[in-house]
Parts: sequence; structure tokens; C-alpha cells
Amino acid sequence: MKRRGIMTAFAVIIVMFAIIGVYVYASYSRIKPDQDKICNGIKVDSIDISGMTKEEATTAVNSYITQLGSRNLVLDINGETVTSRLDETGYSFSAGDFLDDAMKIGKSGNIIENYRQIKAAGQGKYSYKVTMALDEEKLKKYIKKNSKKMCVGAKNAEIKMEDGKFVYTKAKEGISIDTDRTLELVKEAVEASGGNEAQIPVTAEVKIQQPKITEETAARCKDKIGTFSTTFNAGNVNRTKNLANAARLISGTVLYPGDTFSVHDTISPLTEENGYYEAASYNNGKVEDSLGGGVCQVSTTLYNAVLKAELEITERSPHSMVVSYVKPSMDAAIAGDYKDFKFKNDTSVPVYIQGGTYGSTIYFTIYGEETRDPDRTVRFESEVTDTIQPGADKVTFDKTKPESYMTVTQEAHIGYKAKLWKIVKENGKETKTQINSSTYSASPRYVTKGSKKEPKPTPKPTKKPSNSDREDNSRGGRRTGQGGNTGGSTGGNTRGNSAGNSAGGATPTQPPAAPTQDAAAGTSSQMDPQQPVQ
Repeated sequence: MKRRGIMTAFAVIIVMFAIIGVYVYASYSRIKPDQDKICNGIKVDSIDISGMTKEEATTAVNSYITQLGSRNLVLDINGETVTSRLDETGYSFSAGDFLDDAMKIGKSGNIIENYRQIKAAGQGKYSYKVTMALDEEKLKKYIKKNSKKMCVGAKNAEIKMEDGKFVYTKAKEGISIDTDRTLELVKEAVEASGGNEAQIPVTAEVKIQQPKITEETAARCKDKIGTFSTTFNAGNVNRTKNLANAARLISGTVLYPGDTFSVHDTISPLTEENGYYEAASYNNGKVEDSLGGGVCQVSTTLYNAVLKAELEITERSPHSMVVSYVKPSMDAAIAGDYKDFKFKNDTSVPVYIQGGTYGSTIYFTIYGEETRDPDRTVRFESEVTDTIQPGADKVTFDKTKPESYMTVTQEAHIGYKAKLWKIVKENGKETKTQINSSTYSASPRYVTKGSKKEPKPTPKPTKKPSNSDREDNSRGGRRTGQGGNTGGSTGGNTRGNSAGNSAGGATPTQPPAAPTQDAAAGTSSQMDPQQPVQ
């Protein structure tokens, strides 16, 4: 009896499991997704991709991503608006690799597992997010670029010289954008939008920018604080034009407090298009023509004006060889991008540079605010500490010229070592400060000599006397004899031969005299070895 009860209970359990299995299978069969479609209840953000094929889901999600990126960022900059799509300002959107996972839900496990997944999907437990990324550097560039027109920087008071008098313009306030703060405001607005708004408005953070130099400050630039001039050969037309052109490019410069001035940057490029001509300059110990030759005299003249103004000199280089227009260590060379003259306005007011040429003089005057004691005096002295001799001539042989030919193509240059001293006298006391030290290379004389051998002339042989000559001599002797001189035949013969040789040209022709060294060098004397060069 007991055994029969157990068997009955076991049978009931089996039947129940069978019923449950049939129910689960029937339910699963009813709700299971097709093999090529996504299970119901799957979403990507707010996009329901239930029952879609892989291709349909891809299209739907991509369309959604495009919609997110096409929303407009409306940026208000100082009352003016700029509108652009989000995906043009540095934003990007992606759903990642969600499709393979979505296609497996309700299909990859056993019936019970698949059924559980399907039920969970129906309850919204399977959802994928679209991620948003931001390239902050791109957004910063976007903000800066689009704020340029709306944000005008502050304008300092300007200084001009008209008819020898200073004219000062008014300063103006400016507006600047706080790029970093504006970027944060954009990020906050985009994140808060939730992907639903077609437009995302943001008001940029702007600041009022005050000018550094007001009209009152500019008007303090009125005093002559340093001036200097040098002379040149106005007959050298190209070099004169170069000096005038470079001085023109510098003149009128206003240097605000803290600014640094570069001669190289101001007068470059040394091209025909920028107003320069070929003229003499130093190059590797030789004097050669180059575009802009002579501009070093411009920088040198300005250097000495700046010295007298006592502004801060930040860069200065000597020439490779001495120049004639200033004493050693008082020059400032310009060469390529490795030699420049720079100085800084280390005062509290602007300085104005005026310069130009007249006749055979170039000058520069520095204007600013004179704050120095009128009883204080400043002078600068050049001291040569060593002299370097140029050494032996550099000789070049020309095979097309005779050995007697010689010309000097460049005179020798003596080298020097020198120092520049600043001597200040104040309250009856003098202080001496070294400003710079300079070394100038020596350069030998450059000479060209001929090396072509000159053939020696062959003397012509003396002509032997003919019979007719003897007769003439005889007659001459007789004529002499008729004069009463018994020895006259011999004497007459001697005189006759001498006269005949002289008249007949029997004496050998001598070669033309070789020109003297001074004569040969006359060509080179056309170039003034001491002419000021760049």
C-alpha cells in the first residue's frame, strides 16, 4: 500500500513537470525571436530596435547618431550669435559594437536560459547607450575662431609725429572671450540637453579689456632722450638708397613698455621687392656686393642712439672687420638670422623712434620721458686693447695675364680687440662700466698677378755691307779726303756706318716697358677699402 502511494506521487510529479515543460516550451515558442531578428524590448538609448534585422537596426541607430550630431550649438558672443552643428565643433557620437550582443539575446542558451533572457528584455533590462566624446582642443579653436569678429581687443593710445609735433590718439576698451570658461558652459549645456533639443543655446563668457596705454600715458612720450648720427659717401648711390630705405622702415616705430625691438625683423627681407639694392658688404673676410649692403650702418647708428637713451640692450654683435663710420666696439652688425640688434623699452612710457637720411648723414632720435637728473652726464669711450696685423698677401694667379701684370682687388684690414665703456658723472663722481667687448678679424691684401710667360724677342742680325755700300763709303772717304784729311776715309767710314745703322733700323727692337706696380694697381684704387660696408 505504501509502495503504491509512492508510485502515485512520483507519477504526479512527472506529470506536473511535463505540464510545466509543455507550458514553457509553448510560451517560448510563442515569444522567441526569429533567428535573424533582435529580441523584443531591446533599445539603444530611446531607439527601440525590437524585431529588427541587423541591417535595419544599424540604419536606425546611425540615423539617431546623425540626429544627435546635427543638433545646433547656438553660441551668443557679446550679443552676436554663431550657430554650428555639434559634430562640427568637436563632438562625436557612437553606439559601439552592440549589434552582435543584441542578436544573441534569447538565442544563445538553452530553452530556459533563452526564455529568461527574453522575459528580462521585455522588462527593459537590456538597453545600450550611445556614447558622446569631445575633442576639447577642437572646441577651443572653434570658440576662438568665431569670437574674433565679435571680440575686438583693447586699442592703446597711438603716437604719431606730424609736421615735427607729436599727435596722440585716444585709447579704446576691448572685449575678450574667456575660452576655458565658455568651453565648460558648452559642455554643461550639451550634457543637460539629453539629445532631444534641436538647438542648444550657450552664452559665452566675455571680459572687458582695458588698454595698457591711455592717452595720458602716451602724452608723456615727448622728450628727446637719445640721438646719434653717422656720415656716409652719398656718391655710392645704391648704398645710399639702402640706408634711406632701412631708416624709413624703422622710423615711426612706437615701442610700448616691455616691448622688444629687432632691427632684423623690422627691415627684412633684404630683397629688391622691399626696396634694397646691391652694395658692398663683408663676407668671410672679403668685401662683396649683396642686396642691402650698408644696412649695418643703420643698425649701428640706432645702437648709439639707444646707448645714449640708456634703454636695455638685449642683443648686439660686432662686425667681422672694423668699419670706418664709428670707433671699434661702437658698431652693431646685422647678418642673416644670427646677428641682430635688439633692445627693450624698460621704461614706464612708450618710446618713439625717428630716423632718416639727409645729404651724407643718417640719424636716429629716441623720444620718451626724460627722468634723468639734468646735472648727470653720460659719455661712451672706445678702448682698443690689441691690434692684429693682416699678414701676407693673398695672391691669385691669372693665366690670361702676363707676368708683369698685378692688381690689388682688396686692401688689407688691420684687426682689433676693443671694449666700450660707459662713463657716468653724477654728483661730482665718475663711474665706469664696460658695455661690451669686440673682436675684429684682420684681413690680408688680396692681389691678382699674371702668370702668362712673355716670349723674349729675337734680335735681328746686322746687315752685311753690299758693294754699293762700299762705293758709298769710298765716295764718302774721298769726299772727306778732298777736305784735306788723310785719315778721313777711316773716320768717314765710321760715321757712315753709324748713321746708316741708325737710319736703317738695324738695332734690335726692345719689348714695351712693363707697367709699374702702381700703374697696375690703379684699377683697384677705384674701390675705397675704407668705405663703410654692411
